[in-house]
Amino acid sequence: MTKVTTPGTTTLSIDQLVRLHALTKDLASFSQKQLRGYVDTLSPLFRPRRFLGDFMEGPGSEPLAGVDRHFAELQQLYKSVAQKTFDLRPELNAPVESVAPQMQLYEWEYTHDTQTERGWRPIRVSAPLTWVITYSSNYSLSMVRQVLAGKELRNDESVRAFVLRACLTHQLFQRFPGLTDLFAGLRYRVEVRRNPQLGDLPFVTISAPFATIRPADNLVDLASGIAGGTNFTEVIDLPKLQALDDPIRSGIASILRKHGEAE
Repeated sequence: MTKVTTPGTTTLSIDQLVRLHALTKDLASFSQKQLRGYVDTLSPLFRPRRFLGDFMEGPGSEPLAGVDRHFAELQQLYKSVAQKTFDLRPELNAPVESVAPQMQLYEWEYTHDTQTERGWRPIRVSAPLTWVITYSSNYSLSMVRQVLAGKELRNDESVRAFVLRACLTHQLFQRFPGLTDLFAGLRYRVEVRRNPQLGDLPFVTISAPFATIRPADNLVDLASGIAGGTNFTEVIDLPKLQALDDPIRSGIASILRKHGEAE
């Protein structure tokens, strides 16, 4: 999995932004529906007992090799993020409660400090073609952000469950890199991201094969102001979309050239 940072900026006109926003919305709807179908079909591969064995509650016995090390790694990851950012007890005892293999997809968001003529203004930016994938829990990603910001009532058990499931998702993709390769074959990119508001908690994200961009700060400020708030949604990088390459076609073309069969 690749570790990534937030995108840079680019220059657009307001007319271009409006057109790209409508295009991006349709592409995001299409891609999310497609990805949802893939994730649901692959749900049997997401069973956390595949790498935790009897360290997780569940029917039957699963004496798997390496589970002691896998659980120790999960304990260390959970401990490293639970107390500092989420004010949770750092201990994670066995057996861990059973977690169903159903996954949720949450649109990736981050905060960008926008420079304006009136000074700096924080804007919540959405990346509509990148989704956090994590095991289902009572709290969504947005709800956890609101709780940590003091804008929602806090339920410690729900916060703990969310953090644990994010850690489990990270461990799942670490233990089974073939999942990353499988999504790559489906044209979706798996990466690890962190949100400063949520500390060092690693989030596994899945992105569509076409990227989105955040325009220059003056346009972000203008667009978010027109929308009446402090939110902005990235738009499709149209030149990269138009130049999108098919890796299978490229690979086959390379083999054809090797055998002297290229056109």
